[in-house]
Formats: sequence, structure tokens, C-alpha cells
Amino acid sequence: MSSFATFPALTPFFFDHWDLSGEDAGWINGAFFFGFTLVGPLTTSLTDRIDARRVFLMGCVLALVGAYGFAFLADDFFSALPWRFVSGAGLGCTYMPGLKLLTDRLPSGDQSRAIAFYTASFSTGSAVSFLLVGQVNLWLGWEAALVSVVVGPPIAIAFILVATSPKPVAMPRPWSQIFNYVPVVTNRFSMGYILAYICHTWELVAMRSFMLAFLAFSQTLTDAPRWMDVSVITAAAVFLGLPSSVLGNELSLKIGRQRSITLVMICCLFFSFTIGFMADMPFAFVVVMAALYGVMITADSSSITAGAVGSAPPDLRGATMAVHSFLGFGGGMIGPVVAGMVLDRAGGPESIKGWGVMFISMGAITIFGPFALRLTRKRA
Repeated sequence: MSSFATFPALTPFFFDHWDLSGEDAGWINGAFFFGFTLVGPLTTSLTDRIDARRVFLMGCVLALVGAYGFAFLADDFFSALPWRFVSGAGLGCTYMPGLKLLTDRLPSGDQSRAIAFYTASFSTGSAVSFLLVGQVNLWLGWEAALVSVVVGPPIAIAFILVATSPKPVAMPRPWSQIFNYVPVVTNRFSMGYILAYICHTWELVAMRSFMLAFLAFSQTLTDAPRWMDVSVITAAAVFLGLPSSVLGNELSLKIGRQRSITLVMICCLFFSFTIGFMADMPFAFVVVMAALYGVMITADSSSITAGAVGSAPPDLRGATMAVHSFLGFGGGMIGPVVAGMVLDRAGGPESIKGWGVMFISMGAITIFGPFALRLTRKRA
């Protein structure tokens, strides 16, 4: 995931360097998740037939190609789109297939804690990417920052080759059924979590796409100390998603998954309706709010994914993860585009009103999450 933040971490720079609008930035961020959404479900479905380890390694190669292309061949809005698409496709071949790789190698039984730690690694990878790009940009410049992320995928390949071995699929799904998603779509328990995941990912991706740019804007409005580096702050806020996701799953085990997810979504709604209008408040306060938002927005991630996977029959887990990925990150693809459009029309990236309305637009989608979870309730 080293190339995850190559554009989001440098959005303020690209606003000026490539003369981008908020909508342009939204499309470049959306292209990444379009690649994820388009390729991820197909490759995840294949893990019901072939070893997920092979799919994961292929995804690392795609991630390497996307990182290289964006670093050396992208020089404007249009040339950036295909390389961000390829990087997203690489993530699509590694994220859910990686989860399948993990669960195939775990003992049978309740795997929710393992799934929680795995999904939390998404926040870790995102945070490390923000930190890497931001700090290399600070010390060596933006070109070096883009080149630095190319080392990530080869390291991932080495880890997988050393730490895992090939494992045949226990109950391979017939090739004629490999892309048959009807059993998944008709499983209301899985679909309740998947629909909630659309709401979750829409807000999460939009927030991470624009949070650094928002903090940079806020910093210009206040007398913030120079040592308060927005790339480090953003990385820290994103990294908090790791303990948040794990603890959110523990909360769901204590009070119930549906209740826990609903509580988190309501809290996220509060933050999204307030944080954007606080841009001119003391910068330390804005940072605290951003960190708390980063905590809350990931607290339901592992609970939702564990619910979707746990409600699927063993022979349909790959297909369920595929639908989960496709629809969920379809929301992730749309979220930043809509947010960018709203930002432009509400006043632009130099307007407090613009940022305030934009955050409202990205958080409002969570209103529908609790209603989707009603599908997961057992009927009397």
C-alpha cells in the first residue's frame, strides 16, 4: 500500500502544480478506487477456485507498475488517471484476496479477531504511505517522494514468498459458478453488512482523500507552529484506525455487532457535520478533531467486514468478499468525486464554507447505514 497516498498526500502541491480544481482532485482519487472496484471483485472471486496467494502476488506486480508509472510518466490531470487506476487495481488484487489468503490458513472457528487485525492493516498501510510521501517530499522534494513508494510492492512480494506457502483450495468452486453472485446477493444477512459497507467506505475514502488538504488550509488560517507537519498529523490520524478498528470489533463482541456499528456511524455523522466549519479555530483543536474523526471513521470497519464474511457459507466466501469489495469500494470511488464537486460549488478549497459543506456531504451517507443493518436481524 506504499503508493496509496502518492496523490492525497501531495494534493495541495498538485492543486497549484497541475492547476487542479476540487473536482479534478476527486476524479484522480476516484480513479484509484475505480481500479480497485473493477478488478478487485474479479480477482477475489478467483480465490474460490485458485490459491489466493497467487492472486496476491499478481496484485503486488500491478501495484509496482502503477507506482512507477505515476512517478515517472504522470505530468497532468489526464496522464495521472490511468496510473492511479493501475495502482488501485493492484490494491484490488491484494486487499480482499489477502484476507482470503489469511482465513484459508487459519483454524476453523470464529475468525473475527484475525479479520479485525487484517482490516486494521488498511489503516496502517495508508498511514505509512502518508508519512513516507510527506516526509520524503519535505526533505527531498515531490519527485523523490513519488519514486520512494516504488519500493513497497517488492518488499510485500518478499514477505509473502518467505512467510507463506502454496495451499490448494479446500472446496474449489466450479468454473461455471465462479462469477455467479446470485447466492451472495440473495443472502440478506451478508447484503445488510455490504450495504452498510458502501456507506462506510464512501465516507472513509472521501475523508482520507481530502483530510491533508483540509489541514493544510486550516494551517494557513492560524498561527500554527512550523513543526506541526500536516503529513505527519494526517499519518497519525490515519494510523489511529488500527487500534480503532480492532477495538471497534471488540465492542461489537460485547454489545452486539449491529448496535456497535450504528453507534459508530452516529458519532461519525456528528464529526462530519462540524469539522469543516472549524478550519479557522486554533490549529491544535482542529488536529484533535481530525484525529478523533480518524478514530471514529474506522471503528466499524472490521465489524462490518467480519459480519459479511461470517454470514457467508465457506464455499461462497470469495464471492461474498468480491461483492463486498465491489459495492463497498464502489462507494469509495464515488465518494471523493462527489466531495470534490461539492467543494468547488460551495466555495472552493480556499473557503471555510466550501470545506464545511464538503464534509457534510461525505458524512451524510452514513445515515443509511443503520437502515441497511436491519437486513441482518434474525426474523422471529
